[in-house]
Amino acid sequence: MLWKRLSYHHKLFIVLIIASSLPVLLLGTIAYKKSSETLMQQTEQDLQIIAGQLITAIEKQVSDFDRFSILPYYMPEAFTIFNQPYVPQEEWGSAELNAQKQLIRLMSAYPSINKSIKGMVFYGMNESISGYRLSGSSTMNKNYDVTEEKWYQEALEKNGGFVVSGVHEVKQFEGEVFKAVTVSRLLLDEQMRPLAVIAIHISPDFIERIITSSQLRDTVVTVVDADNQLVYASDEQLAAHLLEHPLDSGADGTWIADSSLEQRNVKYSGVVRVNKYLGWTIYMGKNQTDILQGTSKIRQYTVVIATVLMFASAAVSWLLANGLAGPIRRLIRSMRNVETGRFEILEAPNRYDEIGQLHLSYVRMVKRLNELIHSIAEKERQKRKAELYALRVRIQPHFLYNTLNSIRMLAILQQSPQIAKLIHSLNRLLQSYLKLNDELMPLSREIELLQDYEKLMDLRYTNTFEVKWDIPDSLADAGIPAMLLQPVLENSIFHASRGLSRILMIIIRARLLEDGRTLCIEIMDDGTGITEVQIENLLQERREDDCANIGINNVNDRIRLWFGREYGLTLRRLAPGTAVIVTIPYKPVRKEI
Repeated sequence: MLWKRLSYHHKLFIVLIIASSLPVLLLGTIAYKKSSETLMQQTEQDLQIIAGQLITAIEKQVSDFDRFSILPYYMPEAFTIFNQPYVPQEEWGSAELNAQKQLIRLMSAYPSINKSIKGMVFYGMNESISGYRLSGSSTMNKNYDVTEEKWYQEALEKNGGFVVSGVHEVKQFEGEVFKAVTVSRLLLDEQMRPLAVIAIHISPDFIERIITSSQLRDTVVTVVDADNQLVYASDEQLAAHLLEHPLDSGADGTWIADSSLEQRNVKYSGVVRVNKYLGWTIYMGKNQTDILQGTSKIRQYTVVIATVLMFASAAVSWLLANGLAGPIRRLIRSMRNVETGRFEILEAPNRYDEIGQLHLSYVRMVKRLNELIHSIAEKERQKRKAELYALRVRIQPHFLYNTLNSIRMLAILQQSPQIAKLIHSLNRLLQSYLKLNDELMPLSREIELLQDYEKLMDLRYTNTFEVKWDIPDSLADAGIPAMLLQPVLENSIFHASRGLSRILMIIIRARLLEDGRTLCIEIMDDGTGITEVQIENLLQERREDDCANIGINNVNDRIRLWFGREYGLTLRRLAPGTAVIVTIPYKPVRKEI
């Protein structure tokens, strides 16, 4: 609606601005998207390489721990305590004490080999336990059942194979519990019999040292073990989101996630790599804002160019719109004068473009319109003369009506009531003809006119017919065109009584059909009847020599002109006689007062 109310000048101004700036915005958007996609693909490729290098470094570090777990095979004297039946510590002799010293010396040497090792425990198959912890108490917690640990069960199942766990709490020592990654292996004797399980507890900080040495300061890294448990995370909130929506197990791919950095939302995009040796998954990603920092210049240039073009197109469109809108405004002023009846002829245009052609056509139209108005005025004068002539013609029925009314008064004075009633009926019919117009009249009024007509016909055809009326009072206000039924009743009286030696019985009935919207009026007689061929051809053609056909056709035409072709007049044979059925829509009207 707002666009429709705008002037042509403003519409042209807006369209030209859009037409000039839209291509620039479109090209800038496409360039921005293409460059963004290229940068994102390049970053994903770089991250795949970096993630591969990182996971290789972690794998190398863990493989070192794998080699550390087999060092006890090179010091067999330290395992004499596990080759013998279990002896309580309070019953140890010199041999057990020497073996324990050798074992303690071995375990204490491990942290000097790698600083990430925080503790070490041997679980003998003879139920003896020996452990060492770098910081804190090295006393073993006798009440803790290590056999419930998953890594311990996996070490037994692999029967000498290397096992790496995720980050978990180490509870084997008395004192404070600490978190670590445990590497373990089942040690076997020379006969390949289970001897003990070695468990090396490693701090997860070794992953952070690898990442720091790789200088991945602007990269977020999340490491997850095979059980989808967090091993390392540079962004705790992002890691929580990734753990809630993990990728398919064993599948490399890409990911996008949201996080918060310094109280602002940040969207990260990255890659996923899975290490089959460890079963660990590495999520590595970067801030999309940092990735797309170069493309922001393209967006800025696009906005600047579009703004400049908008101002330039605004100036051009303003000048162009003024040149086009000026002649149109003159045409509008002339049209408003024509609306008020002042036919002012404009001068011929001095331009030959579309506006000039429009101006020329308008001038011709105004001249032609002026001629048509003068022609219509002349026709109206002629029409007025015709109406005066028709008024003179109508004086004759009025004169007949007034004369019959005088005769009726004379009959009353001479005490002839029957003649007075007949003349009164004739007067009412003549009065209805004179008032015939395009308005509907109540059915009750139409029936009264039919009854007047019946009285006149009874005077002409005495003891020839009898009429019975079946008109419900509920249909008295139904609207019907004036004098619609009179030709049908006249047709029944004139033709149905021919050749009869008895009184013709005519029944006029009105009813409402089941739909409640259609009025049905039936005029039935028990006269000589009509053949099927006559019924089929009666309403098809008009014949000047057949007055009955003219009356029936007139009734049918009037109904269809009033209400449409779905209504009308139908004929049906009776045994004996004929039925004429009139159907019109039921429309109540107010009764005449």
